[in-house]
Amino acid sequence: MNQTELIRNLKNGDVRAVARLLTLIEDEDKKAEHILKKIWKFTGKSYIIGITGPPGSGKSTIVDVLAKTIANKGHKVGILAIDPTSPFTGGAVLGDRLRMSGAQESGIFIRSVASRGHLGGLAATTRFMINAIELLQNDITLVETVGAGQGDVEIVQLADTTVVVEVPGLGDEVQAQKAGILEIGDILVVNKSDRTGADRLSKELQMMLSLGEHGGWLPPIVTTTATSNEGIDNLWDEIENHRNHLGKEKLRQQRLGKLKYELENQVSQKLFARKITEVGNDEIEKMANSIMKRDIDPFSAVEKIIKE
Repeated sequence: MNQTELIRNLKNGDVRAVARLLTLIEDEDKKAEHILKKIWKFTGKSYIIGITGPPGSGKSTIVDVLAKTIANKGHKVGILAIDPTSPFTGGAVLGDRLRMSGAQESGIFIRSVASRGHLGGLAATTRFMINAIELLQNDITLVETVGAGQGDVEIVQLADTTVVVEVPGLGDEVQAQKAGILEIGDILVVNKSDRTGADRLSKELQMMLSLGEHGGWLPPIVTTTATSNEGIDNLWDEIENHRNHLGKEKLRQQRLGKLKYELENQVSQKLFARKITEVGNDEIEKMANSIMKRDIDPFSAVEKIIKE
């Protein structure tokens, strides 16, 4: 289908058109930018729930059963799962999609995309993929990150509610505090709560929370065993509590701050790419050689490049 037909179908919430747009975005095709400009005003209407945590914590299973729970309560749900990148094809490994069989059987839209080495547990184009999925008229969008550990905190710049999943038995739980990942959680989940050590982990998380500052919202700790659907209703209740806590005004301010952060990043990337093109690789290599020979320090070199 041509671009005009694709845009028309996107406005009508056509699933195949959305899947096509997602592919264009993931491939960083120039046509995606043109299409997004045309449909931008139809996006931004879903509530975004981010699910993050270390590998092996059961994030995919939680997303699967949580999506079905939300759908059964009358909501329309879309899922964006960020998978590790295949070293052979450069695409998503698709492990998340395979584990979310329940959501797929319920007719919930799921898209797995590759992180492509992008730090922070997300793909560089995640925001635009969320916008594409919103064209399906879903009022809830679940975003699952790769599970990159210490660097897996970028989701907080996209999600309205961030859920951090922890699990007993992955080593020294105190490392979670050092990683900073607990600081981004609006809700903390202790999954696989039938395992030995779950109670101890819950107490340690509670102790860590008591040492921090949380403003008007103290992140609740929810225990779940996602494989048997235990605790998932409680998790959804806490997500709704956090949404109610934000209200319209706090949510608007929160989204505005995140959009400003994202806009600054995009502007800096564009300016960086433009400057590098202007300077040229030969000049960069020449300056690098001068730094290595200690003819110039790196700070002065950067200032010189910018001025020239």
